Amino acid sequence: MLAHTMKEASESLLHIAPVFRVADIPRSLAFYRDRLGFTVEFVHESFYAGVCRDGCHIHLKCSSPTPRDQTAFEREEHIDICISVQSAETLSERFASAGVAFVVPLRHMPYGTEFYIRDPDGYVLGFVQSTPTSK
Repeated sequence: MLAHTMKEASESLLHIAPVFRVADIPRSLAFYRDRLGFTVEFVHESFYAGVCRDGCHIHLKCSSPTPRDQTAFEREEHIDICISVQSAETLSERFASAGVAFVVPLRHMPYGTEFYIRDPDGYVLGFVQSTPTSK
């Protein structure tokens, strides 16, 4: 039994960190830290960095972002990352007061309350507070 438990523990995932290709690491770090409340976790030789907030990680790599039709992307309400939150309303108020650009303002959907924001490189982050489901 102990060997089985050790194997399960060694196979556990610790966290996931999407990697956003960004044009300017200091600008991105300032945005995530100062406007979204992330902590700078590390900076490696000024071309790769990581930020973290409440166990949610995002890595940033200094490189040209993948070209895309940003207007169409936002019109179709696509997101690059979905982050589950405890209170979408409270967080959206905080981000609004920090001057964050909203792609989709706070709204109530059948699955919960959500809003989408845009970072300086055009990545769209969706913040979703799920509606509890009855069993």
